[in-house]
Parts: sequence; structure tokens; C-alpha cells
Amino acid sequence: MPNPEITFPGRYTPVSAVAYAKADGSTELVTTTTPMPVVLSGAGGSLEPGGAAVTGATMPTGGTGLTGWLSAIYRAFTTGLAASTNHIGNVFVDDVADNLTITGSATSAATVVSSSTLGFGGGTFQVLGGGTGCTISYEQSNDGTVWVALPVIGAASSASSPVNSTTLGGMYAFATAAAFVRARVSTFGSGTVTIALVMKRRPLNVMGTSLAAGSATVGTVAISGTINPNSGFTDSTAALAASAAYTGTGRAVTSTQHGFFAAQAYADAAGTLFIDQSLDTGTTWFTAASVAVAAASNGQLSVRITGSYAGATMYRVRYVNGAAAQAVFRLSSALAAS
Repeated sequence: MPNPEITFPGRYTPVSAVAYAKADGSTELVTTTTPMPVVLSGAGGSLEPGGAAVTGATMPTGGTGLTGWLSAIYRAFTTGLAASTNHIGNVFVDDVADNLTITGSATSAATVVSSSTLGFGGGTFQVLGGGTGCTISYEQSNDGTVWVALPVIGAASSASSPVNSTTLGGMYAFATAAAFVRARVSTFGSGTVTIALVMKRRPLNVMGTSLAAGSATVGTVAISGTINPNSGFTDSTAALAASAAYTGTGRAVTSTQHGFFAAQAYADAAGTLFIDQSLDTGTTWFTAASVAVAAASNGQLSVRITGSYAGATMYRVRYVNGAAAQAVFRLSSALAAS
């Protein structure tokens, strides 16, 4: 059965309260004028998030209740974080300054400069002195033991391509996702090789972009082949007698870049313009499209190419004159990309 309705007399006033125990054993009600006090105390001067103990933080002067507690947390967090363990929540700060510079020199086949990439995405090798007959190889590694080639690109030229080694002085930029990079003298001739390595936190995109089936680079693009060629034909300019017809040459479709066969006719007498198609190298023809051409006006047709792109697929233009002889006639066609 349903619960009976509960009613209270009109003089009844509901009361709810929260209280806390004070240090002397007495109780204190929590109200808007007497909020619950919060004291953060201890020693050590650090605050760790995630529920760990709070140390070295006390209620700031002038702050009470929740406001004072939040202020204490803020002040503790802004006192600084220990080096190499810096984090805000689960976001770690690597504490690496930009433009780390390492300079080295070599007078034999040896490593000139080397660096960890922790906190960096790339940088530049500046060959200050290349010696005589020396080859400098640029390399990268994840374990610091096995090294592979590191492509670098001349930063002082607008038309540079990536290389793995150099023999001349200059500025060579790189980007990498490996743990270590280095430059070493792989072939020594004579003299002194001197290199300054600068590591960058946010390097530019310095690697070249290669294109398929060629060696073109962005900036100078070489393209081989023909792009969207059109093959046009003047089929006839000879006037037709009354009711006479002209049949054009069959055009084989062998280039996949052709998408349409188009035709245009002009005559001073009325007639009909046709486009015919054959799928058996011209043995059998059928009408693909037609349009009536009024006297002293143009007629145009265009059909999308279908069938295999081979010699068996052919298109042609055809014109049938009306009852009046022509004095002027112009007929042309084309295989076109669009």
C-alpha cells in the first residue's frame, strides 16, 4: 500500500545545521559569518597534487574559509617546482632553454660535435672551418651507439637539396625525431674542422619535398609528358550541293587524356550535324548525337568518350545538307580533354 502523506503543524520550522569540534572540545555551528576554518601547516616548502600531504603552506593573512584554503594552494604551487621533475598535473615541463650551442673541432677522423635532442626538434650545423680534403658526415641515433645518416640542407641557398655529408663550410639545417645527433669527420685530409651546433626547440620544416617519378623539388618543378592535349581537325570547307552529305575521317581514341569528341558546323543553308562512333575500327558506325543547323548559324555537338582507349574506338563528324545548295560551309571537330 502507498505510504501515507506526512504533514507537520504550521508552527513547525525545519532546521538543518553543520557544526565542527573545536580544539577545546566545544562545538561551533558553521554559518556564513563563521565559516569552517582551514589551516595548512607543516614544513618543507612544497605542495604535491593528487592527494599527497601539504607541507610548508599556512593560511594566508586575510583569508578565511574556502577562499583562504584555495589561496594557500595557489601560493604553494607558484613557489617553484624542482628541476627535472617539473609538472603541472600530468603535463611535464622539460626545462630546456632554446638555442643550446655546442662548438667542437677535430684534426683527425673523429666526432666534432654531438648532442641529445631532449626538448629539441632540430637545429643547424655551421661548418666554420672545413679543413682540406675533409668530408663531414651528419648522423642520428636513438641509442647513441648505432648511427644512421641525418639529411641536412644548405640554409644559405634557396635551391638546396638534402645531403648526408659535406666538404665545404656553410650553414646546414636539419629536423629529426631521433634521440641524438652528431657531425663527424668521416674522411680526413688535413687542417682543422670546426663546427658550431645550435639546437632549436621549434625548427622550421627544412627538409625538401620529393615528387614521384622525378627529382623535382618545390621551387623548381619539372614535369614530363603532355598535360590535357587537344587534337583539332578542319574537316571540310567545301560547299555541299542540295541534299548532299559529307562524312569526316574516323579519329581513333588512344590517349586517356581525351574525354570528349566535339564538332561544329556553319553553313548558309540549313542542314544536320552528326557525331558517329565505331567500336570495331570503323567497320560499323552508329549515330552518337545530332543537331539541326539553321541557315547562316552555328551548330555544335559534344559527346563524352566511351569504350576502350585503343585503335578500335573511333569517332567522326558527319553533315547532311538540306534542300538548298550551300555557298559557304565550315566543318571542324576535336578530341578534347574537357
